[in-house]
Amino acid sequence: MLAEAGPTLLSAFDTYGWEMACASGKHVIWEGDHCEHVYGVVLGRVEVYRTAADGREHTLRIIEKGGVFNLVPAMKEGGNNRANARCLTVSKLAVIKTADFRQILVQFPEFSRKVVGLVSDRLNDMIEISSALAMHTVEQRTAAFLIREANRSQDIHGKPWTQDEMARQIGTVRDMVGRTLRKFEEQGLIRRDRGNITLIDRTGLENVSEGKDAT
Repeated sequence: MLAEAGPTLLSAFDTYGWEMACASGKHVIWEGDHCEHVYGVVLGRVEVYRTAADGREHTLRIIEKGGVFNLVPAMKEGGNNRANARCLTVSKLAVIKTADFRQILVQFPEFSRKVVGLVSDRLNDMIEISSALAMHTVEQRTAAFLIREANRSQDIHGKPWTQDEMARQIGTVRDMVGRTLRKFEEQGLIRRDRGNITLIDRTGLENVSEGKDAT
């Protein structure tokens, strides 16, 4: 988000912010706590997720290098964190207090417009997620997930997705993911090898993701 920032804006962030090193698995924020900071990912990957009443976790977003999180509650005076966040790898985070962040928004209108645009994009993403959960089957969501990940560079994730991780992304449970992947394999849509998944019939998966017959 700061890639096109001028030296004055970068200097303001250097003045108010600091860097924090985090171990893999470390929680950075907890849902419901008072929002105290905004975070940027300098190195590593951070998972933003929410927890259901039954304890199930649903991943909302994976934040990677250059991304930011905890923006929404920071925009509101006295806001609370809307989700949990934990580091998926050894990470380095840029941290700034919410009060200082809001002051920077006032000082730099162009940066404020970028933030509003980013928040708008994430709102659209949340609408898509909620719509998928309400209107699409587990098979549709799994097929869409596999296609989306196949479009990403292989070195972004760094390791195969576990079924637990896929379940959190898709909004279901591990057993359902396992059954769905077995079905896809039997239909000749994918091939699995020690956790790695290869798309054999992309068109068939696209049909499934759209609620059509795989053939």
